[in-house]
Amino acid sequence: MSGMRFFQQSLAFIVFIVINFHGVAQASDTDASTLASSELSFSEQALDELASQRQWQHLLHIRLHPFSQRMISQNDDDNFFLSPEGKEDPAAELKADYQAFKAINMADNLSAQCQFPARYHWLKTQFPAGHFQDQPCSELDTWLDELQAHSLTLIFPASHINSPSSMYGHTLVRMDREDKNKSKLLSYSVNFAANADPTDNELVFSYKGLAGGYPGVVSVMPYYVKTNEYQHMEYRDVWEYPLTFTPEEVQQFARHVWETKDTYFDYYFFDENCSYRLLALLDAASERSDLADDFLLKAVPVDTIRSLQQRDMVAEAIYRPSAATALEFKGEQSAPEVQKIAKQLVESDDDIQTLLAPLTEQQKARALELSHSYARYLAIKKKQSSPALRKRTLQLLSARSKITVASEFDETPEPPIRDDQGHLTQRMQVSLGESDDEGFSELSWRIAYHDVMDLPEGFVPGSQIQMGLLDLRYWHDQQALRLQQFKIVDVLSLSHQTLFQNPTAWSVSFGLDRFKQAEAELFTYLKVGFGKSYLTDAGRFYALGETQLLADNQFDQGFQLSAGPRLGWLIQTQALQHNLELHWQPLVTHDNPVRRSLSWQVGTEITDNSQLRFGFERQLFTSQDDSARGVQGVNEGKLSFVWYF
Repeated sequence: MSGMRFFQQSLAFIVFIVINFHGVAQASDTDASTLASSELSFSEQALDELASQRQWQHLLHIRLHPFSQRMISQNDDDNFFLSPEGKEDPAAELKADYQAFKAINMADNLSAQCQFPARYHWLKTQFPAGHFQDQPCSELDTWLDELQAHSLTLIFPASHINSPSSMYGHTLVRMDREDKNKSKLLSYSVNFAANADPTDNELVFSYKGLAGGYPGVVSVMPYYVKTNEYQHMEYRDVWEYPLTFTPEEVQQFARHVWETKDTYFDYYFFDENCSYRLLALLDAASERSDLADDFLLKAVPVDTIRSLQQRDMVAEAIYRPSAATALEFKGEQSAPEVQKIAKQLVESDDDIQTLLAPLTEQQKARALELSHSYARYLAIKKKQSSPALRKRTLQLLSARSKITVASEFDETPEPPIRDDQGHLTQRMQVSLGESDDEGFSELSWRIAYHDVMDLPEGFVPGSQIQMGLLDLRYWHDQQALRLQQFKIVDVLSLSHQTLFQNPTAWSVSFGLDRFKQAEAELFTYLKVGFGKSYLTDAGRFYALGETQLLADNQFDQGFQLSAGPRLGWLIQTQALQHNLELHWQPLVTHDNPVRRSLSWQVGTEITDNSQLRFGFERQLFTSQDDSARGVQGVNEGKLSFVWYF
C-alpha cells in the first residue's frame, strides 16, 4: 500500500509540474473559461495513469462483465458520462471530466463540479491544492447540509418470503448525524430498488426482475419512511449494522449518491440487486473498500453483510423487532384468558370494562396493551383500517391510561442467532444411494439459499427458498451419468397459525425432474399449493392442496394435470432436522396413472456449515387402464453429506 501511495504522490507531483509549467507558459493565452486543449495533451499520459486506478473505475461503476469479459460501466444512463465513450473507456471519461472540472466562471449549479462532486473531489486529491477552482453549487451544498451525514449504518430488514422482491431480505444504508441525541428516524437513508411498473402482475414482475427489465434507481428518503415500510407495513424484523467508514468517507459517499440518484442501473434480481449496488456505492466512497467484486453471479443480502464483516467494516449488530414479533411475544407472556379478551376487545363492540371485568388490574393492563398491538396489526398488515377500528383503538388507549398498574411485559429478546450467522448460502451435496435395487452416486449443487431440511438457525422457521438446484446422478450398473433434477425455483412458506395471525401456507416449484427409476425420463413440472400450517410442541404440521402440471412426451397427449393433498410433519432444531411428507394426486387428467409418494428425511448438524442427511422415499404408481391395472412401487434411499459454502 505504501508503494502505491508513493507512486500516486509521485505521479501527482509530475502532473503538477507539467501542467503548471505549461500553465505559466500559456498563461497569457488562456482566457480561464476552459482548459486549453494543448494543456490537456501535456498531461494525457498522466491522466491515463489516473484513469487506470481502481478508485476511478469504482466511481464510474466500471466492472468486469461476467459473460463478455469486458470492463464496462454498470450505469446505463447516458447522463452519467461526459464522454460518449465513457461507459467503456475510463480514460476518455476522466479526460472529459478533467477538462470540464477546469472550467471557471460557471453559473450556480450548472458546472460539471456540481453534477459529479465525488469524481471532482477524488480528482482534486490527485493534484496539488489550487489546481482546480471550485464553482458555486448551492443546491448540492443545501442537500449535504440537510443530510448532515457523519456515519453510515447498514440496515437489513430480514427476509420476507411472501414478498417476491424481498425473499432474501433487503439492505439499505442510513446516513447518521454526529449528534447522538437526534432521532435516527430523522436521518436519511439510501435505497436501491427496481422502479417497477405497478400494473405488472407478479409473474411479469418476476420475469422483468430476473431479465433486467426494470431500471434500478438510487433514492434518498427519511429513514422513518423506510422503517414504516419494512418494520410495520411488511412486519419484518430489522438488523442494524453500524459501519466503520470515516466521516471523510461518509462525505464522499453522500457526494457519490448525489451524482447517481438521477441516473439508473438495469436491475437484476440475482446479481445487480439492492445489496450489490449498495456495496458498489460504498466502494466508490472509500479507497479501502473493494466489496462488489466478491459477487459476480449472485448477491444475497446476508452474504454482502458477511463480506463487510470479513473486512472489519461492521462495528456491531443491533436488533429491532417488528411489530408482529413484539405482538406475538406479548401474547406468549400473557395467560390464555388475557389473550382471548385482548382479541375480543378489538373484534367486538362490547363494552370494554365489561370484557375486562374478570381480570386483575395487571391482566387488564396487559390485555389493553396487547389489544392495541393487535389493532395496529389489523390496521396495517391486514389493511383493515376503518373509522370504526380507529375509534375502537382510541377507546382502548383511553382505557389503558386509566389503569396505573404497569403491564410488566419484557422487552422482545434478540434472537440467539442472527441471519448473518446461519449457514452459508451455496450448497454442495454428495450422496450414495440405491433406487429399485440399483446403486447410484449423486452430486448436487444449489446456488441459493435454504430449504426446510437445512440447518435452521438464522433462517425463518418453516420457510424454504431454493433457486438453481442441480442434481447429477451416476447409475453404477448402467455406468450412465444423467441429470436427475434441476429446480429453477422452489418456494415453500409454512407460516403457522396463531391466535392473532392467520397466514396462508403456500408453495410453488418449477423445474425438471425424473421419477425414482433408473430408466425414467426427464419431464418439466410446475407445482402450486395452498393450505395451512400449525406449530405444536411436537413440531410443525401442514396440509396443502397441491396442483401439478407435468409435461413431456412420456405422458398421454404430452402432459398430466393432477391435484391432491400434500401433508407433512416438520421438526427443525439445530441438532435434528426431520420431515415426513405424503403426496397424493388422485385427481388426474390426460394421463391416468395416479401417483403417490411418501418421503422421510432426517438430518443432523456436523459443523455450522455441514450436515449429515438420510432420505427415504417410496413412490407408487396406480394404473387405471383396463389392460394394465395394478400398483407399481419404487423405493429409494440415500445417505448424503451436505456442505454449505
